[in-house]
Amino acid sequence: MKKHPSLLARPKELVQLAGDWRGGLPDGGAMCEQKMDGVRAYYLGYTLRTREGIEIGGVGHILHRLAGIERAYGRPLFFDGEFIAPGGYLATLRHIGQGLRAPEGGTLHLFDTLHAEEWQSNDCDRPLYERKAMLTRLVRMQSDDDDGWTWRAGTYGKEPDGPPVAIIPDVWCATQADVEQMAAEIWARDGEGVVVKDPMGLYRRERSNAWRKYKRNGWATRKVA
Repeated sequence: MKKHPSLLARPKELVQLAGDWRGGLPDGGAMCEQKMDGVRAYYLGYTLRTREGIEIGGVGHILHRLAGIERAYGRPLFFDGEFIAPGGYLATLRHIGQGLRAPEGGTLHLFDTLHAEEWQSNDCDRPLYERKAMLTRLVRMQSDDDDGWTWRAGTYGKEPDGPPVAIIPDVWCATQADVEQMAAEIWARDGEGVVVKDPMGLYRRERSNAWRKYKRNGWATRKVA
């Protein structure tokens, strides 16, 4: 006999979280992305929130773009990414701290997407490489009423600088040395690090070793020139 829905355990997390990378890769390699120095954020139901569930203001341009993608796709979607306001990490914290009074600005750097019902049920059986390909197709979409000429309501044609959304590209790393070299290059640019992702990994709202972060002060097997 099935349990009543109210008795089922619900995930404590709103998004999937990464473990720490301590060497090793899935058989064949991994999809590796730069770890952006922003604030984790997700889109669902025409709202952008932090991983703690705090609503982010001043993002009407982002909501407009993602809602247009939803209309073009024909069903509700969940988008996962990193929000960065103009000026970097500290400016992003100040932006979020202003709540719904924050001025419009910033970019949502996307790295994953699900159907909204998959997020709700915490049950997505599609591997990462399929979801990332879907994300690329979605970002190319626009709704029928987004003709590129009509101003967004209330903007009079004035939009924040920079794109509302962008996709974080992934690099295929076949060996551990590839990951370390990628991290060294990012650190040389004062970046935060790398997220090592299993291409066959599923999305679950919990901390998962399907994603593993490698930051400057994290584990290393050897010095990389």
